[in-house]
Amino acid sequence: MQVLATAGHVDHGKSTLVRALTGMEPDRYAEERRRGLTLDLGFAWTTVDGTEVAFVDVPGHERFVPTMLAGVGPVPAVLLVVAADGGWMPQSQEHLDALDALGVRQGLLVVTRADLADPAPAVREAREHLRGTGLEGVDDVAVSARTGAGLDDLRAALGRLVARLPAGDPEAPVRLWVDRAFSVRGAGTVVTGTLPGGRVRPGDRLRLLPAGTDVVVRGVQSLGRERDEVVGPARLALNLRGVAADDVARGDVLATAGHHW
Repeated sequence: MQVLATAGHVDHGKSTLVRALTGMEPDRYAEERRRGLTLDLGFAWTTVDGTEVAFVDVPGHERFVPTMLAGVGPVPAVLLVVAADGGWMPQSQEHLDALDALGVRQGLLVVTRADLADPAPAVREAREHLRGTGLEGVDDVAVSARTGAGLDDLRAALGRLVARLPAGDPEAPVRLWVDRAFSVRGAGTVVTGTLPGGRVRPGDRLRLLPAGTDVVVRGVQSLGRERDEVVGPARLALNLRGVAADDVARGDVLATAGHHW
């Protein structure tokens, strides 16, 4: 599996793009769908050239930059989205600055809404802003999620991107950054997050940081299915014993107990 995040200015079509690629709805809340505005992290997945690819869809509004950072922080690659009819905008730059600071060096420049305007000027403008950053030189693709134009080219580019992303180290210590925590009736505490490397299995003991609470993994899900083992990079949902959902916050880390890093 590989995990990619979206990034880019509000209303430039990030969620629409994920929807077109996966056939899944990344906006989890009715209010998001009613307003056409992503408010929280969304999740979807598909298969690209035989590899499972999970997407973390982030909000683009300036009020939700901390939420965006929670989504892109642990991922190895990004789809930087710029609308052909909008061009480079403030959150385009803000998201790029965050990605560069986080060390994201792999990705694609995706120019959306190519049916509404010539994408070439937006590509040129974005290239100027990418110069000198870790994403300088990434491939670019122009698409229209409404008409479907360019989506085959985007899938091909995704295949090339996924093929060159490094595989995770199954022996690496676990470091799972939590982006959601909630309680499920009959199951208890569930957390979700992106696992860059290492492996997680039911019965594993992990430490919740910074609280220092030791927890036990009761169950593991990934991409909607129960798993006996998951090796990063991966999207995970873990059912935990030993901690209440209210005691876990976005940005907490589940880590191999006793490992110093």
